Amino acid sequence: MTKTILIVFLTFIVLSCTDINQGENTIAKIENLRAENDSLRKIVAEINTKYVFDSIAIRDIPSFRNTYEINSKLSGEIVFVGYNVNKKTNVILVDSFSYNPKRLYNPDTLKLQNGGFIYETKLNAERIKLEGIMEMQNDYGKAYEGFYNSLIGVKKN
Repeated sequence: MTKTILIVFLTFIVLSCTDINQGENTIAKIENLRAENDSLRKIVAEINTKYVFDSIAIRDIPSFRNTYEINSKLSGEIVFVGYNVNKKTNVILVDSFSYNPKRLYNPDTLKLQNGGFIYETKLNAERIKLEGIMEMQNDYGKAYEGFYNSLIGVKKN
């Protein structure tokens, strides 16, 4: 009988030690997961304060075929340097716009081709003004919205 009690008692001790070790392992795993979660939250918070590609530049590249003569066609390309092909980046040329509230008059969205937005217009006066709005949005990071103005004049001899 004493042997049976001793065996049962030793079994309970061994099982209770195993439970304590498993509890300590679980607590350690939870602490590691919390630390990893906190570091991932910091990374996501940092990404949400940046553009996905960290910076953005906009270029208006006139076509080399432009003659800048009265009533001639003008063409060019507006390029976002560091663009995303995600259907959330736009260039919209307008006749005019107002800032507060934002309102676009006669908007024309340009098509994206190889990272650039191709435009074509007519130089039908001594000077013409191209105006527009540029938008860039991502699932992560900052969105960008900027106004575009360019003055183009006739080439004088």
